[in-house]
Amino acid sequence: MRPPTFHTQKYSLQPYRPQDEDLFVKMGTDPIAVQFMGGASGKEEEDRALFRKIHKIYQDNTSERVFWIWGIYKKDRLLGHFELKETENTGKEELEIVYLVHPDARRQGLMTEILSYFKTHQSNWGKQIIATVAPHNTHSLMLLEKWGITKREEIEDEEGNYLKIYLDL
Repeated sequence: MRPPTFHTQKYSLQPYRPQDEDLFVKMGTDPIAVQFMGGASGKEEEDRALFRKIHKIYQDNTSERVFWIWGIYKKDRLLGHFELKETENTGKEELEIVYLVHPDARRQGLMTEILSYFKTHQSNWGKQIIATVAPHNTHSLMLLEKWGITKREEIEDEEGNYLKIYLDL
């Protein structure tokens, strides 16, 4: 299902455009991203397949679960990736956020603005927003602290240990 388009002060979240595949792959194969993203392989062919899978998800109108995937754009240039979805880590009343920033757009306040937007609008979904974060991903943990963290739990899966972060309502 195609997600709705949202606009913050500087950025827009909108469905990926086919011409952004190369930038998507650059984000997904970045060594820093691979270090922290669950499921990331760092392999170009796998990220290209994932990009095509996103477009198949956009076309699926039968799923009842929330599974929204956006590119983050500034003036039509792809700068990041954002998801709001039900996952194996979410309970019935929870949605997980997943994000990734293009290496050239890091440390410019992009995710601070995006997360602020979602915190302001999270009541629209009527669910608790969570994130799963590698314990050594200090930059992401500091970013989520700005949102406000109400609770942390340790979880483990086949890829290792993660923190399940419950974000302030």
